[in-house]
Amino acid sequence: MTADALALPPVPPQAPGDHPLRDRIVAALFVLATALPGLALVFTWSSTTTRFENRPMAPWPAPAPSREFPPAFDRAFSDRFGGRDVMVRLHHGALLRAFGVSSLGTVMRGNNGWFYWLGEDGHSLDRHYRGTLPFSQADVDNTVAELGRRSDWLAARGIGYVVVVVPEKFTIYPEHLAPWVARMQGPTPYDRVRAAIERDGRVTLVDLRPALRDAKTRERVYYQTDSHWNYNGAVIGYDAIMRAVRAALPAGALPAIAPAPRPAYVPGVDYYSGDLIQMLGMPSRIREDDVAPLGKVLAMAAERCARRIDKGEYPGFEYFVCDRPGLPRAVILRDSMAIPLIPLLSENFSRVVYVSSRAFDKALVEREKPDIVIEELVERSLHAPGAFPTK
Repeated sequence: MTADALALPPVPPQAPGDHPLRDRIVAALFVLATALPGLALVFTWSSTTTRFENRPMAPWPAPAPSREFPPAFDRAFSDRFGGRDVMVRLHHGALLRAFGVSSLGTVMRGNNGWFYWLGEDGHSLDRHYRGTLPFSQADVDNTVAELGRRSDWLAARGIGYVVVVVPEKFTIYPEHLAPWVARMQGPTPYDRVRAAIERDGRVTLVDLRPALRDAKTRERVYYQTDSHWNYNGAVIGYDAIMRAVRAALPAGALPAIAPAPRPAYVPGVDYYSGDLIQMLGMPSRIREDDVAPLGKVLAMAAERCARRIDKGEYPGFEYFVCDRPGLPRAVILRDSMAIPLIPLLSENFSRVVYVSSRAFDKALVEREKPDIVIEELVERSLHAPGAFPTK
């Protein structure tokens, strides 16, 4: 038989009786799924820092009938909507596991389980190791001039001054960088600043690079998965810093340097997942042997003389005292590299205040009346003192 071209298509069978309920359930789930990101703002509205990128969230804009309000609101909402952390973790993990690359412009995956922090602007490696971005002579001059001003002001009041620069991980462990990363020809910004300080002659600079490079032949001195040196590296730095401090103080002002404890590493028990892995959202999947467990040192607080006397009521300031007789006083400008130094340095001073700032606070120094000011900064911040000129 031939088909009738004008025939109507067959009538489909009648829909099952439960299809309205099914459709309502599907529609409700769809509405819920689209509403959840917004409803989650109840919990994330006041958040200020992203979980993985370790950066400040975009602030909520003040309501205003302006062209700037919609994009500002979009940036703030994008940092806080529900499910963001899950999706970020899946994205980071997929790129790292499937393609072997970091999804963040500030974190580089190296070889043999090593990861590198590229600085807050993502260009620390380019500026301080590869030399593909400039570090101007003006930055060198401004840094040296500012450190000199600080030294002169302190010397006029009989206060010693020591500056210590903590090297970046890529400076001490370049062998684990990707093969395409080539070191600059000629002096690095660190080399140039050091040479200029030596020519100026007013500042005592502690260059930790030789000591750390020597120590790494015996023990690991930086974390593989973190942007900081480990406790081994901090102990090396502590020894060099305190020898410079002792030389900068009057004879006999510091009778002895407090020894650094060395808690034992227990294989299979002591492990660590650093801040770079936290940023990538993989702390439960990537970790390293914690060969120098700082946590054990911090847990020994009751055995140390120094005790913290503030309760965190002064953001950016930490105060420690030690009642051992005959100890000097200190003010220490620091960044996060000094965290493992705090329990070590504090044992050598009757009173010490740690300041998380690059600015030089004359009023604080006059109030504390220290015998020594120590300024610690990481290599990528070599330009920072020049941005805060002393007045």
